[in-house]
Amino acid sequence: MSNLLATQTYRANQINGASPLDLLLMTYDAALIGCGQHDLNRTIKALNLLRDTLDYSYDHEIALGFFRLYQYCADLVRKGEFDEVATILRELRESWAQVKEQYNPTQNLNSASPSASPQQMPISAQLMVAA
Repeated sequence: MSNLLATQTYRANQINGASPLDLLLMTYDAALIGCGQHDLNRTIKALNLLRDTLDYSYDHEIALGFFRLYQYCADLVRKGEFDEVATILRELRESWAQVKEQYNPTQNLNSASPSASPQQMPISAQLMVAA
């Protein structure tokens, strides 16, 4: 097995066993890597995934706020403002990481997250495996 195939298999297994919150964090990581590499396509794909998997059924206004923020970030990336987008996404990722640390396993985390249900997230597997 080649190193690339082994890495892809490892990432796929990591994604398949991840919680919705872990998938959200992985998607932020993909966007941050894209920003760091000034990779427009990778960053936009991750931002689109974040935007497209918002759960409006939990709290429409919160989801709409995230939608607008992700759109703003996409607009900045298209202008080449990768550092500003990375700052925004890093703060969001850190906030979600804190939620994960404080998460009580008896709570339903899906209802706390503005991100996607597990059925909607396999696209992130493509983002991470393609890395």
